[in-house]
Amino acid sequence: MKQIQEPARTIPVMAETDVLVVGSGPGGLAAAIACAREGVDTMIVERWGSFGGNITQALVGSLAWYRYEKTVEAGGIGMEFERCADEMGAAHQSDLLQ
Repeated sequence: MKQIQEPARTIPVMAETDVLVVGSGPGGLAAAIACAREGVDTMIVERWGSFGGNITQALVGSLAWYRYEKTVEAGGIGMEFERCADEMGAAHQSDLLQ
């Protein structure tokens, strides 16, 4: 089996955590929130300067982009995001269903 050998090096440790979530799109935010709510030391790392993934970086309309007529909402963190956005005036429930 072919192998590549790399020389040893010292790498500084910037932080330690139990769970590292890479990416802050809806899935990453939901994962980080769920872990933190369970009392796990959680850190989220985002490549860009804001949370939201494609919602903020590619201007996708809302967290409810997946909704179509007769969609069943199972609740959870995604629904919390929608309610919070609606309360802040960032989205309106009627807009989410269009």
